Amino acid sequence: MRDMKAVVLCAGAGTRLRPLTFSRPKHLLPVAGRPLLGIALDTIIAAGIKQIALVVGHQAEAVQGFVGDGSAWGAEVSYVTQEQPLGLGHAVNCAREYVGDCPFVVFLGDNLLEAGIGDFVASFRADEPEAALMVRPVDDPRQYGVAEIRADGNVERVVEKPAEPKTNLAIVGVYAFNSSIFEAIDNIQPSARGEYEITDAIQWLVDSGRPVSTTVLEGFWEDTGAPDALLRANRLYLDRQQHRIEGTINGVSEANGMLQIGTGTRVYDCRIIGPCFIGDNCVLHDAVIGPHVSLGDGCQVRNSAIEDAIIQDSCRIEDLPAGLKRSVLGEQVVVIGDAQGNSPLHLILGDMARIRVI
Repeated sequence: MRDMKAVVLCAGAGTRLRPLTFSRPKHLLPVAGRPLLGIALDTIIAAGIKQIALVVGHQAEAVQGFVGDGSAWGAEVSYVTQEQPLGLGHAVNCAREYVGDCPFVVFLGDNLLEAGIGDFVASFRADEPEAALMVRPVDDPRQYGVAEIRADGNVERVVEKPAEPKTNLAIVGVYAFNSSIFEAIDNIQPSARGEYEITDAIQWLVDSGRPVSTTVLEGFWEDTGAPDALLRANRLYLDRQQHRIEGTINGVSEANGMLQIGTGTRVYDCRIIGPCFIGDNCVLHDAVIGPHVSLGDGCQVRNSAIEDAIIQDSCRIEDLPAGLKRSVLGEQVVVIGDAQGNSPLHLILGDMARIRVI
C-alpha cells in the first residue's frame, strides 16, 4: 500500500462550547495544558503519517497560526477550506484534490484517544479494505453514528444517530479510506438535516459490495464537543501526566500528587492537590488548587479554591474561598468574590469576561 495521508477535520464552529468558541476554534481549547489539535496531531504522527491536510472553516486563521507548516511536529501540513458546514462527507470531499489516489485517515480534530491509531492504521495497511471504522461500545448509541457488524467483523450497516439502534457500537471519529470514498460521496444525497453524511457514503460502499472493516477501540475516547466532555478529558490527561516542577513553592505551602508547575510560577501559602497542571509565570497565594485543575500561563489566584477546572491563560481569580468547581474559563477572565460565599461557583466563561460576586 502507498504511503498514507491524513485529513483532520477542524472546520466546526463548536456551538455546544459557546461562549468559549466565540473567540477561538474549539480545536484550540486546552486539556491538561495542551490544545486539542496538538494532541490530535501527535496521535497521527505517532502512527507514522506525516502528510496532513487540515480542513478549516470557522476561525481558520487561528488554526493556521497554531499549526503553521507542521514543522513543529515533523509533518508537512496543508490547508483545505470548507466554505459551508455541509457535513462530514462534504468536509472529506473538500480534501479530494489533496488526497488524490492515496489511502488516507480521517480524524476529527476534537477527538482524543488514549491508545492512539497505530494498530488501526497498521491493520488497514495490511488488509487493504475499501474503508475501515474504529468503533466503541457506548451506553447511549442514539447520539452517534452506529455500526452493525457481520460475523466476519465487516460492516453490514451504518446509521447516523438512530432512534432505535440495533447495536451499541458507536463510530469513533477516526476512519480510513481509499479513493473509492469519493465515488461514494458523489452518489449520496443530503440527509434530512441537509448534510452529506459520511455514514451514508460508507453505506454506499457496503451496498456496492466493498469491504468495510472495523476495529474496536481500546482505552478511553472523548469527543470533546461540550464543556462536560472537555472537563472529563482534562481529568483523564492529568491522571496520566508526568511529574515536573520548574517553578518555586515556598516552605509553608503543601504540594501533593502528580504535578506540573511551569517556569517562573510562584506558589505562596497554598495547598496543591494533584493531579494538576500549572503553566508558566503564574502567581498563587493563599489558595487551594486541585485536584484536576489546569491553569494556563500567567494566571493569578488569591484566597480561592479551584477544583476540576480548566482556566486558560492570564486569568485572575480572587476571594473565592468556597471554590470554583466544574468550570471552564477562557483567556483573560477575571472572577472576584466577596470572600464570604458558602457555595462553589460553576462557570463557563468566554475570553475577557468579568464577574464580581456580591
